[in-house]
Amino acid sequence: MYKVLTRIVSIGLVLLLAGCAANMTAKKRIEEKLPSSSRIAVLPFENLSGKEKAAEKLTDYFLSAMTAKMRFETIEFGKVYESLRKFRVRSSSLLTDLQIDSLAASLDADLLLTGSAIEYEEYDNNYLGKVPEVSFNCRLIDCKTKKTVWVANSNGRGDKGEIAFGIGAVRSADNLAGKMVDDVVSELSGLFADD
Repeated sequence: MYKVLTRIVSIGLVLLLAGCAANMTAKKRIEEKLPSSSRIAVLPFENLSGKEKAAEKLTDYFLSAMTAKMRFETIEFGKVYESLRKFRVRSSSLLTDLQIDSLAASLDADLLLTGSAIEYEEYDNNYLGKVPEVSFNCRLIDCKTKKTVWVANSNGRGDKGEIAFGIGAVRSADNLAGKMVDDVVSELSGLFADD
């Protein structure tokens, strides 16, 4: 009986822990690994969420998480912003081939990362208080071919990781978004060859 009960508890814990992570789907559109000497420009995310500053926060989280990775080089955001102004790029999700060429030459960039904040809210829950929901998508564009080489979509709720009585729940949209971005950047770094 003890073994059966232990097994049931173990299976239950595995199922609960599996629900902790945000739903992330990513798809690479290339077979070969990207060179580790690649330079990536993170473009400002578009805000489709209706929540003020959501896109800016996601852009900052991506910059922080990507700068810490050693598999590629992240271009300083000040230089990226200056180039966007110089070439009058208003939308990072609707880039023309000419804009990609201009940004690549100006920044000496191999790849561009762009995306959108889709949802960035905190909802009231009678039991947990605030429950955040965050959704975003992103894509990596090869500057030479102008093609998307990788896409990701991530959706998360703060109560997905709750084990019992609010333990394990994330209560802030900012904390949830940061964790989700870390997962996406870990997936992204797998596209690059080891040194």
